Amino acid sequence: MPTRPRAKKTRHRTKPDALARAVGQRVQSLRKEKDWSFDAFVEETGLGRGYISELERGLVVPTVTSLAKLAAALEVTIADLVLGDSLRERLFDVSRKLDDKSLTVLLKQAQTLVPAS
Repeated sequence: MPTRPRAKKTRHRTKPDALARAVGQRVQSLRKEKDWSFDAFVEETGLGRGYISELERGLVVPTVTSLAKLAAALEVTIADLVLGDSLRERLFDVSRKLDDKSLTVLLKQAQTLVPAS
């Protein structure tokens, strides 16, 4: 019985994945915030040029290992890279920009809002 040729699968997306695109935009934004050139960022992360390019365009879904390398290079947490738009995530994003003293004040204020068990 003759076999049919398999459909050729490509490793790369041709259209951005919505969630991957959000992560890619965040990475790109944080990279630019730090005033890093694309090439300097590639070198710092140890990830390939093509990979970073595809990541920033949402054409690749990063692994946890890649997210860890990106976060380390950008001096942020993995959570910073995968933020969405919920209220909690927006609060997290705002708190990321606060110094330790301000974070302590915010934490104490938040704790007063939690109902007693």
